[in-house]
Parts: sequence; structure tokens; C-alpha cells
Amino acid sequence: MLVRRALLVIALVAVVPAGRAAEVSFLKGEVIKGNVVSINEKDIVIDQDGKKVTKPVEEILRIDIKEVGKPAAGASFADVELVDGTILHCSKWLIKKREVELTLVAGPTVKVSLGIVANVLANGDKEAARKEWTGRAASKRGKDILVVELKGEPQNIDCVLGEGNAEGTKIELSAVIDGEVRPPIQRELSTVHGLIFKNTLDAKAPPAVCKLFDTVQDVVMVSSISTTEKGLRVTTPAGAKIDFTPDQLAVIDYSKGRRDYLSDLVPVTTVTRSNVEDMDRAEQQHVYKDVSLKGEKAPLTLGGVAYRKGLALRPHTELEFDLKGEYREFSAVVGLDDNVGADGPTTLIIEKDGANLATITISSADKKKFQPVKLNITDAQRLRIIVKSGDLLDLGKHMDLAEAVVSK
Repeated sequence: MLVRRALLVIALVAVVPAGRAAEVSFLKGEVIKGNVVSINEKDIVIDQDGKKVTKPVEEILRIDIKEVGKPAAGASFADVELVDGTILHCSKWLIKKREVELTLVAGPTVKVSLGIVANVLANGDKEAARKEWTGRAASKRGKDILVVELKGEPQNIDCVLGEGNAEGTKIELSAVIDGEVRPPIQRELSTVHGLIFKNTLDAKAPPAVCKLFDTVQDVVMVSSISTTEKGLRVTTPAGAKIDFTPDQLAVIDYSKGRRDYLSDLVPVTTVTRSNVEDMDRAEQQHVYKDVSLKGEKAPLTLGGVAYRKGLALRPHTELEFDLKGEYREFSAVVGLDDNVGADGPTTLIIEKDGANLATITISSADKKKFQPVKLNITDAQRLRIIVKSGDLLDLGKHMDLAEAVVSK
């Protein structure tokens, strides 16, 4: 793994334009801004205002080249997800026989096998459609589904999906009705809301060593990386090869497995309950990932600082994570969100393998409503996060765990 990471950064040196400063973040929290001068299997050298700074490669978390932008307002695009988790915004997509041709909004063109496409959302530029599609695609994973709009609502049609026509504008499919496979027909891709394929990632696929984010929010899982005459070529675990020019690159993040956000991990156990009577109300959702209780696009904010990652939890919530003894430290900034109303005290309890590591109570009456937390979790098998009311009622209570991470 160390060799892979070294090769990753070696490749990056060649594709970051001269004179463009990068921001290099490290496992222990240090951030260095400067030009990447050189790197080998052990060290990275960064020119910081004329001073050469040398750091071990294995301590690097991510390299920020420029801001992760988004597609231009009004741009139409489809979202194509590969079986390895790569998500691409595509201004054009064609299925030609067993090959899918993609033109990314960011600029690159990509050809991939139809066998590595997980799903396609034709209306990827619609925020509501993307939000709804996430749950729909996950619930039908491993099945062939044609999704069409009927009376303005997406509807699933069980089917067997075949290959595209020579022009790439139609797909062959056979509807499945009452368990019977009907004769195949051709469906115009321009008339579908989306397609879900039964394709899955090969068990022998190489692991992802990092994530690449381009300037329009494409998320590319990367198993290998190399330089080209024009920039950077990445290969995903599923085998897709994508070429990027320097101006299309935003962030390369290879922190996963060394420093993981709790909001990116899946709890092995989740317990939620409330003493608030009306449990059917949408606002009674207990777990919010990477947003505050105000929902989508509302960052967690503590003490005037907005955080990109974290959890917002209502009482009563219990999350248990299986860490397998692989991490040494838990850290977060915890407290009551600046932009979410609070009434009374909320208590956070953090346990390691059943033993209490910390109990923190923060009240809306406190002058300072947040605090940093750093705990030793060396050899922990299970990490348990509990948020409960500090008095009799759950109503008006919550706790943000901003930048909640476990580090190796």
C-alpha cells in the first residue's frame, strides 16, 4: 500500500502546473501550502515560500489543487455510476452494443464496458431526482430495472437489459411480467428516466487507493494512476481508464483506511427512539450525515466555523462502529449547532468496547456550546456513540460531531 501511495504522489508532481501551489494535509493535522518539488517512496518535498519542507509520504492525507466546483447552472447531464462507486456527470452517454461512451461535463471522454455500469440517472442535473435516485438504485442493486416517468413519477419496470444499438441511442430489453420474460424490444434512451443494471464489482478487482475529485464534482475511485503527455490517467477498480488535464483536477484524497470519517462508515448497530409522540414527522429523523439538522446544504456549524464532514444526532441515538482494533485515536468537535435551535441539555457518551471514555453534557444555557474531543482508542474493537437528552424530554435536543474521525 505504501508503494502505491508513493506512486500516486509521484504522478501528481508531474501534472500540477508549475507555480500552482497545492495544499497538502497530513494525518496529524498539519497543513502545508506550497509547490510540490519532489517525492520518492519515503518523502515528499514541498517548497513553502522558498523553504524546503520534507515529510513522510505515509503521513499525507490529501492534496488540494483547486476548489471542487460544480457543473454550470442550467447544464443538462446524466449521472453514470460504475460498480466500484465512481460517479460521473455526463453531458452525453451512448450505449453502443456492449460499450458505453461517456462525455464528461468536466471534459474527458471515456469508453467503458457495459458490464461495469451500475446505473444511469438520465436527469442527473435535477437535485430532487438525484436525491430520490440514491435510495431507488440502492434498493434494486443487483437487478435489471428500467425506470420511466409515469404521470411525473418514476416507476420501476422489472426487465432483462441487453445491449445497445450500433448508434448508441437505444437499448434492448425484455420486460418481466408475473415472472414471465416477454419478447425483447428496443427502447430509446432519450425516453428513460434511468437504468439500473444487475452488474456487480468483480471480487478480484484491485482496491481503491484514493478518491479523485475533479472540478465539477465527479467522484472517481482510483486503483492506479500514471502520467501522460497531457496530464494524468487514472484507472478505477472496475477497470475504467480516465484521462484528466491539470485544469480538470481538484482534489486527490487517499486518507481512507488511515483516517476515516464516522459519517463515511456504516454502523454495525443503529438504535433510535424518542419520547416525542409524533414519530411520523420528517423532523424526527435521528441521524444526519455531513449536514446539520436543517438538512441538505446546511453545514454543521459550531462557534462560527462551518464543517464539511460530521454527524448531527438527535436523542435518543446509539451508533456502534466495528473498528477491528485498527485505529488509535478518535477526534471531533462536539456541541450544539449555531444554526439549530436547542432547548436544555444534551449528553454525549463515547464508549470503547463497553468502557466509558467520555461523557459530555452541553446545554443551550452554556456560554460556550462546543468543545474539541480527542480520545485514545488503541486496539478498540467497537466504538459506541450515544446521544441522549440531559433531562426528561428529547424535544429541542441535538448534538453535532463535526469532523468526527478515527485515525490509525
